[in-house]
Amino acid sequence: MELYIHTTKSQHLPYEEIREAFAKFQFTEDLYEGKGSCIRQHTGRSRYGVIHIVMQRDFGRFIWDVSEEKIPSVYIDAVLSTIKNIINIPKGLSPFSSFSFNYKVIDGAYHPVDSDNVSYEIATFLAIAAIIGFDHETLNIYRKNKL
Repeated sequence: MELYIHTTKSQHLPYEEIREAFAKFQFTEDLYEGKGSCIRQHTGRSRYGVIHIVMQRDFGRFIWDVSEEKIPSVYIDAVLSTIKNIINIPKGLSPFSSFSFNYKVIDGAYHPVDSDNVSYEIATFLAIAAIIGFDHETLNIYRKNKL
């Protein structure tokens, strides 16, 4: 299996603000679902990434349960890195070891030309934002440019 290593955070996404909102969110349910999409058409660079994430109270794992046809596995790192950046796992801890939710990718879509790591970073960011009801003015550009 090959993965694209996604090591940077997009500067235009409000990571600090969503981390704070995530930390303050009262998780009272056992199951949460969020969908995010980054679909933009431009004359220069188009973007396409759609993801459906389920958070379920459990042992704190990341589960990729989506077919290669829906989202190629090369984008796993972009999704996982974005989740880790949002939930702000302290250095030295195993990913998700002290968090009581599984993060499970169950559906999505990609485009063979327009999909890339940044598209899935944005889509994942929007899916988690939907789960916790996070809204920020910089996210509106992605919401209003949907096809």
